[in-house]
Amino acid sequence: MGYRNTARRITARNTLLAGALLLLAGTSSCAQVPDPPSSSSATSRPWSGYTTADGSLRFEHPQDWKVTELPALANDPAGGISVEVAEGSGRVVARLDTGIIADLSCTAPAGAASYTEYESVPMPELDSAQGSEQRFVYRSLAPSGTRSAQATYAVVSGRQDGNCGLFDFFTLTETSGGRFAGEYPAADAQGDAQSYLDGAARYPDTQEYRDLRRMLTSLRNAG
Repeated sequence: MGYRNTARRITARNTLLAGALLLLAGTSSCAQVPDPPSSSSATSRPWSGYTTADGSLRFEHPQDWKVTELPALANDPAGGISVEVAEGSGRVVARLDTGIIADLSCTAPAGAASYTEYESVPMPELDSAQGSEQRFVYRSLAPSGTRSAQATYAVVSGRQDGNCGLFDFFTLTETSGGRFAGEYPAADAQGDAQSYLDGAARYPDTQEYRDLRRMLTSLRNAG
């Protein structure tokens, strides 16, 4: 029932689904949440609201960002939705999928992984029928699968330690959940791991990251 977060090797039933969804794949540290941006550019920028086609969720986004409906990846018989969000130039920065039953199994990592949480923001206004505590998190993991390092921002349920990769999913209904997430947009993500992680650590200082954090943390139940 619901999410069995046990993440890396996926059962045959969900192999296709996982291939489309898991773009993102242990010492953990969590930075204090900074105050919301107060610059005039941040406060005066126009924002819009979006409600999913099934009427289940809503979120805010910068007015010049585009939300596009996609064929749903849902594998819950009750259904779900899929949308992607692109920033002003057209680059996709996040994807929202619901109706996802993630039946995952975890194998022991080949080597020690370094998991770092740069920021964690509670999201008590996003309810889960499974009673999970939801939060926004921005974190990195090195190594991560075939890649040397990875950093993602996502809405997740509960605590994580990176031992089974970056599990960027949240619970929603009694039987399934969803994913609202994206990845740090390094120019050369396959390059030097330390340079990638240094860039990921600086990303929260950018306006794009602040806009992404506001968008993801605005996710609410619409019904």
